[in-house]
Amino acid sequence: MFVFFIININKKYHHTFISTKKGKDYTTSHFQESSNDATKARYSLKMSKHHWNSIEDEVRSWVESNWSRWEEEMPEWLDDNLQARIPVEWIPSKEARKAEK
Repeated sequence: MFVFFIININKKYHHTFISTKKGKDYTTSHFQESSNDATKARYSLKMSKHHWNSIEDEVRSWVESNWSRWEEEMPEWLDDNLQARIPVEWIPSKEARKAEK
């Protein structure tokens, strides 16, 4: 069935269906190339940790450096479900935030 589909689609779109890139590579590149927090969350915290394990330090640094701003802004993408996926040790304490200021 898939072969029939590939044969019948416009050839200029073949590259969108076939890739040698692994899911992990796709996830990490989207996280690293994005400057948007919602996109970074989608390609890290909403994915299996196995997808972003290789960039865990980057993800942790991103969470730690933006947490206080997110608490103030309460972005729509940072719902209770996503907050529960963030390791507690990545969330700076109130004392740590005061020391940073």
